[in-house]
Amino acid sequence: MRTRPKSARIAKPAVLAVALVAGSGVALAEPATGETARAETAFTLDAHGSPAGAELTPGMQGFSVESADFAHGYLTKELLAERLKTLGPNGVLRLGGYSMDLVWPAFGPYADASAPAQAIGGNVDQEDLDGLKKLLDATGWKVTLGVPLKSLIDQAKLKNPAKDPAPQVTMDQVIEEVKAVRATLGNDLLSVEVGNEYDNVTTLTPAEMWNTVKRYQAAIDDALPHAHLKMTGPSANTALTNSVIDGFADAALADGSNAPKRTLAEMASHLYAGSHCGTSTATMAQLMSPDTYIKARTKLQGIRAVGDKLRHTVPMTLNESNSASCSGQPGVSDAYGSSLWALDHLLETAQNGVSRLLFHTNTAAVCGDFKPRDSVDYPISYRYYGAFCATDQSQLDEHQLSAAPLYYGLWAFRQLPEGHFVDLGLPDEALGKLRAYGIRGQDGDLHVVLINVQDPAAADATDDTVNLNLPHGFPGGRQTTLASSAAGGLSSLDTAAITLGGASVTPAGTSDRAPRSTRLPSDAPITVAPGTAQIITITR
Repeated sequence: MRTRPKSARIAKPAVLAVALVAGSGVALAEPATGETARAETAFTLDAHGSPAGAELTPGMQGFSVESADFAHGYLTKELLAERLKTLGPNGVLRLGGYSMDLVWPAFGPYADASAPAQAIGGNVDQEDLDGLKKLLDATGWKVTLGVPLKSLIDQAKLKNPAKDPAPQVTMDQVIEEVKAVRATLGNDLLSVEVGNEYDNVTTLTPAEMWNTVKRYQAAIDDALPHAHLKMTGPSANTALTNSVIDGFADAALADGSNAPKRTLAEMASHLYAGSHCGTSTATMAQLMSPDTYIKARTKLQGIRAVGDKLRHTVPMTLNESNSASCSGQPGVSDAYGSSLWALDHLLETAQNGVSRLLFHTNTAAVCGDFKPRDSVDYPISYRYYGAFCATDQSQLDEHQLSAAPLYYGLWAFRQLPEGHFVDLGLPDEALGKLRAYGIRGQDGDLHVVLINVQDPAAADATDDTVNLNLPHGFPGGRQTTLASSAAGGLSSLDTAAITLGGASVTPAGTSDRAPRSTRLPSDAPITVAPGTAQIITITR
């Protein structure tokens, strides 16, 4: 069990019961001994609201991993089981990403065929499947399988055939892979995804992509007539508009009202908060800004509108997401602030009616050992937005992966139960200081998440003091804190300083203790210090 020097422990913030008004009235709390008084921003939230319609359901969170990671044998019980189990038994792994078109499926008649030079993602074979099966059995997680697209369409439809040319995988080869995956995983295979961000790499229209997805499903149905496997599509890119999935839905509905649910297990989109592609850079201030939050909300509401068009017969998902595209932004995606952002992003996504959010991650990397696109190891590369990594090669060889900041955000989300969202009435003007979510659990208890997104390293950061108006019969509760004791604030790279309820995740993938909660005073506002999150349970 790790101990901390007294100077590194998180001081309990001072609390003062004050008359609060909605918005941003400021009051000063009495400082604790030896502390400098910090200004307070006061908020009043109302938990009387009726359910907002959206639900928090099992299987909401999970990981998107590269097909190349799968092909290199990294999805094993020894490497990942404890890290997945700590996040709960209902997660989903997406096998896909950009390397979906760069792997060579070696099954059936193709098991002994030599992979062409273009298969830089490696060979996927039965040994990889057997390892994955053990991982799923040990964790309860399920998978979606990505299969190649680029080599199976009219090559005139590729935007840039010379860029990472794909090995010439055939439809028969795809079917042999799906048959092997189904035979090995059974019902743990949720769906088959066709291609990755087709709108980035092809000129296919949404209608043409819908017909392509149907063609794949027809071939799978012919080979596995009793499996009734459904598809994931269109896995559109991160554009803030939803024109691609909207057009895809229109094309599906043109085949009849039952066509979407007959073909699709989910309709998937991608969303990244920022970019590290080309000359683009993301900053911590941008990641935590109201503008980023509102842009994401607009995107998510558009996705929900497409779901409304389909009469909610097909779940809407983000099957690839993270803080910054193109492997993440160093100093942002791997910094403490990404913990708070990940928790916030999960809750914002669920509250807007999206059924699943998968964070793109590496699976077996040494921290900081980034491999660029021109590396011989690409696309096996450390990603700055990864959920876990090893401190050095010897730790990786021993399956000791330290939790990255992102992981702590997912672990915090894991503390919340199934239930319906309740609108707490937080105005957009408050988003620069506070994010707030309410969930009424199936047992009737109220769960509230309060995130102070201000940087504690900033001179003008304030405590958020929140007066929560509760329905009758909710006398009090308990709170668990996600925080970092590091001096660098949101930009701190000291993952060892992050705790959830005083608990940490060990390199073995388990928590060193259960996260602790403290009693929530019933006669004082809730104080949320800058750069922390409070997960509150209020019992009936």
